[in-house]
Amino acid sequence: MYVAPGLDLREGDKLGLLPTSYAPGAADKVTISQYDDTTGKILLNEPLEYYHWGASESTGEKYNGVDIRGEVVLLSRNIVIRATPEDDWGCQFLTADASEFDYFGEETKYSGQTIIRNVEFDGCSQADSDRAAIRF
Repeated sequence: MYVAPGLDLREGDKLGLLPTSYAPGAADKVTISQYDDTTGKILLNEPLEYYHWGASESTGEKYNGVDIRGEVVLLSRNIVIRATPEDDWGCQFLTADASEFDYFGEETKYSGQTIIRNVEFDGCSQADSDRAAIRF
């Protein structure tokens, strides 16, 4: 299978391949045996149980923001969200509520929800300010 090149993937990492069909249980849990970081090619220790599909590049510009790539998640190691060192801003992770009004003035409210497990925030927020790394 192919994923983006240049990722920090290693032999032995466990991946989750989420469903790309209407079958909500059609997910696979696999183990990497090899990853080529120049091409994005991954060899697996076991065959996939389900068929997975998706575009090789984002389709957002073609379909009003809808991206039809298959989702692959790293299961075996923590995720690090690292701020860029170019400025003193750091970074912020924001979960917000929003309202949207339709043509007739009817309001639809959206409530944000964030579940964070095994995530490290590195270089985020700003000392002595109200710019926290995680905000709700």
